[in-house]
Amino acid sequence: MNGEVLAGRYRLLTLLGRGGAGEVWQAEDTVLDRQVAVKLLRSLDGDPMDAVERFRAEAQSAARLTHPNVVATYDVGTEGDHVFLVMELVPGPDLAKLMRTSGLPTASMVERIATQGARALDAAHEAGIVHRDVKPANLLLAPDGTLKMTDFGIAKRAGNETTGLGVLLGTASYVSPEQVRGEPATPASDWYSFGCVLHELLTGTPPFSGPAADVVMRQHLETPPPPITRTDVPAELAGLVTHLLAKDPAARPSSAEEVDRLLHAPANTQVLAVEPLGIGQWEEDRDETEPHGHRASRGGFSLAKAGIAAAVVVAGVVGALMLRAGVSNDPPPAKAGGTPTVPVQKATTAPKTTQQPTPTPTPTKTTPTKKPKPKQTQNPQAVLVQGLRTLAAQVRATQQDSHSKAPRDAANQLDQAAQAVDHGDLQSAAQHFYAARQRLFEAQQRRRWQPTPQIVSLFQTIGQSLPRPNGDNHE
Repeated sequence: MNGEVLAGRYRLLTLLGRGGAGEVWQAEDTVLDRQVAVKLLRSLDGDPMDAVERFRAEAQSAARLTHPNVVATYDVGTEGDHVFLVMELVPGPDLAKLMRTSGLPTASMVERIATQGARALDAAHEAGIVHRDVKPANLLLAPDGTLKMTDFGIAKRAGNETTGLGVLLGTASYVSPEQVRGEPATPASDWYSFGCVLHELLTGTPPFSGPAADVVMRQHLETPPPPITRTDVPAELAGLVTHLLAKDPAARPSSAEEVDRLLHAPANTQVLAVEPLGIGQWEEDRDETEPHGHRASRGGFSLAKAGIAAAVVVAGVVGALMLRAGVSNDPPPAKAGGTPTVPVQKATTAPKTTQQPTPTPTPTKTTPTKKPKPKQTQNPQAVLVQGLRTLAAQVRATQQDSHSKAPRDAANQLDQAAQAVDHGDLQSAAQHFYAARQRLFEAQQRRRWQPTPQIVSLFQTIGQSLPRPNGDNHE
């Protein structure tokens, strides 16, 4: 087919890829002397009418969209047995190929993709179009960093369902819970699929996977999304993905403006969901002199190391408790007008007297100068225990404002974690800690619990101090 000319105008040059019901070719528009992309309906076994109708629907849907983040449609036509669509040629890979060939993009790149993809969805939805097949292969990245959404082959106009009952279009890894239930796709469904794409860009896999489509679909319905554990991912970006993957369509962002607001949320509005499933950052910072591709061993996790990070958070709490109890290792401060703690020889204006000979003192046992007591250092193990118990108390205090028993259960788990640390069992402590955070995250997903900023801070900091719950400290 190389060199074939369609409609006397489009000369096919290079096959770019196959997908769905079509082949995509790089072609030359001999009339306007420009490079274009031509999508051809490939031959199918059996009756191809359904695929042809979808292909024409793609042309009609795409032709209505004009936006910098949507691949432009130039022409549609037929040539013999071929139905073809002429589109803007984007000289860059799709995101699926990008991940295969170049690994995962940086967090800042994913933020730009999130912003541009949201604008593309806004344009489609404002035109009354639901894409219904948002996935990495349908998002192209131009060399200048511009994201282009393409392949509206199963798109439909809002309120005009064209598929039969029980027909679920879209890729299983990116389909929304409401589509799994057989409900019509809506703009909220596209936002969910886009959340699946962002999750894959950050972790390397879609949020849900399994040996069969029905297993994956059941996870979309019932399972909270797995955590994003990359240490370079900002909390706001992780939080955006969590919101996009909400099971309730009404809880998802519904515009590019909302996406932008979540990406730039003030720090004091962070919630537990911004670090999904309550798993803390597990990576240690690399030494600048460490060779690329290698990591320092993370074995032999010590209680002293665990206590340092927790001490930062609970220092104020411990200090307050010590002050309340009247305990201090420092000398009391001098009061205004009071007697100095160290005697000072004062000058006097009394008249001078004749100095009497000073008798030689009888040698006595020299009294050693009393050295100030060194400040006592809080036991790191005790600090970590105190941090966990403080966190448990704060979580338990939210029970009165919650419609769930999750705070009570989570607080009990945190108490058990503190008890485990007290006995030197960090692995057991980690299991209880992460179980508590998971419990609270699930309650928050169902809008039955809301954390305070202090709770978020404690979870994040203590999470850095505990090993993975499965005991594996190596990747």
